[in-house]
Amino acid sequence: MDFDLNMPPYTFKKTLSASDVGSQSRLMLQRSDAENHIVSHLSKDNKQAIEAGHGVTIKVYDLSTDTEHDFVLKRMVYTTRSYVLNGGWGKKFVESKGLKEGQTIGFFWDSKDSKLNMYLLPTPPAAQNNPN
Repeated sequence: MDFDLNMPPYTFKKTLSASDVGSQSRLMLQRSDAENHIVSHLSKDNKQAIEAGHGVTIKVYDLSTDTEHDFVLKRMVYTTRSYVLNGGWGKKFVESKGLKEGQTIGFFWDSKDSKLNMYLLPTPPAAQNNPN
């Protein structure tokens, strides 16, 4: 595996779980990651909507495919209080990319264009050879 010096730095990453790539069609984000790296960049109105349990549409740019998508960021206010990205997560990413449990995605917020950038991180060689 070569290290790509042109790859932008990520501010947080998410290793995909079985539920992230399963039939639930949503990506669960850690509360601290979502609040520190996404919600903190949103407008006051969007922050209030999220606190009230409503979803807000955010732009998500996939650097791997040079495509932009609208996803819904929502806080699970009555259960785990975690955040989820949904609104097509399963169809737009999991199915089209063949994403699997254990793969990792890097994220960073683009303040200039007000969108979340994401890209699939390379799988370390040891993980590629070890099915566990």
